[in-house]
Amino acid sequence: MLELLEMLSSQEYHKNVLNALKEQDPQIYKLITREYERLQNTLQLIAAENQCSQAVLAALGSIVQNKTTEGFPGARFHGGCEIVDNIENIAASRARETFGAQYANVQPHSGTSANQIVITAILEKDDTILSLGMDQGGHVSHGANVSFSGKYFKVYNYNVNKDSFLLDYDAIKAMAIAFKPKLIICGATAYSRTIDFKKFREIAERVGAYLLADISHIAGLVIAGAHPSPVNYAHFTTTSTYKPGGPRGGLILMGHDFDRKITVGGKELPLWKLIDKATFPGVQGTPYLNNIAAKAVFFNETLTEQYRARQFKIIENAKRLASNLADMNYDVLTGGTDNHMVLINISNLRDGMTGLIAQQCLEECGIIINMNKLPYDNKNAKVTSGIRLGTPIVTKNGMGHGEIDTISALTDTVLRKVKILSESKYEIDDSTRDEIREKVRQLCSKFPLC
Repeated sequence: MLELLEMLSSQEYHKNVLNALKEQDPQIYKLITREYERLQNTLQLIAAENQCSQAVLAALGSIVQNKTTEGFPGARFHGGCEIVDNIENIAASRARETFGAQYANVQPHSGTSANQIVITAILEKDDTILSLGMDQGGHVSHGANVSFSGKYFKVYNYNVNKDSFLLDYDAIKAMAIAFKPKLIICGATAYSRTIDFKKFREIAERVGAYLLADISHIAGLVIAGAHPSPVNYAHFTTTSTYKPGGPRGGLILMGHDFDRKITVGGKELPLWKLIDKATFPGVQGTPYLNNIAAKAVFFNETLTEQYRARQFKIIENAKRLASNLADMNYDVLTGGTDNHMVLINISNLRDGMTGLIAQQCLEECGIIINMNKLPYDNKNAKVTSGIRLGTPIVTKNGMGHGEIDTISALTDTVLRKVKILSESKYEIDDSTRDEIREKVRQLCSKFPLC
């Protein structure tokens, strides 16, 4: 009876969250409502975005948010942690299960934080990193000079092949032999083909380097087996948790190497302990326990057949989109895709077209994409030659090949009809914009957010 009363009390408390916001701060409540309407009535094709479930949202907005603590379960620096310890242990256990890992750290605040933790754990100032250049499809946290990793470490970048835009493993190996990095980072934010993690581990072994695989973009595909997993090839695997469809946050995984010993300050420590110490007190303080609860919910969802089947459908839709646009004479990098994203050199479509114009005119018409700097891009990052499209959200909401065909046609209509005035300025006819926007709205109405 007491348990039932406690449950009802908790339900009453949490169900009034939105009503409390509406009463206390109607301005923010209205903006949140407008954001829901934007998402429902426009096509979300940004490859770096996904959509979490209502159950994940419930955990994010729960009373767990109020708990302050530092450290890991069983060794906290504050009292009252019995319940949140249980939540974090469940989240880590589910993460290990879904990724086939032997260690999982669910505390990182983001994918970037996860990378910073690993780098802080194993490198000293001025140690050498070898990573894919940010202008080649890599990530800012992999050693860009504006980031923490670029400022405190010596970073060399490998490139994709200038003709094929594919990773050249022989060239990467040659650079590793020449520069002898202590850490090699693989993974990308703008690479549409399969990454060979086994080859990266062979290169790392050849030069005695650690290997970090950042799979933020492809984590859902890896979970489902739709892309090879790095967990037992890389010493460390990191990911954000929102890109595969969970809450904002990060994750660090380890496979066979989790208990490999390393000497630090004259003492031998297993790698997993080093990562724990780098997390707290090294990089972060109190973990976001509501996010960890939401991660636990999400990892449970990833264990379902429904989630895993959807990852293959995401790839099917991306391949269909790439094929459609290639047939319409768009310059699709590498000729297609193996994952969830499609990269296009939009400057080759029409004279004067840029990624910025494509992004902005499509958004006016209800189609949300992002401009993207491409390898060997001759345009600056403010306008770019490229655009990046992704299929996770439209797939989650139930769209298939027929809808992808419609999306391809609508996108093409906008990009053919827009009037280009400069690299950053354009005009689009009101009737064209209104017509496309209404068609987008009608399409989205058949596939409500889920």
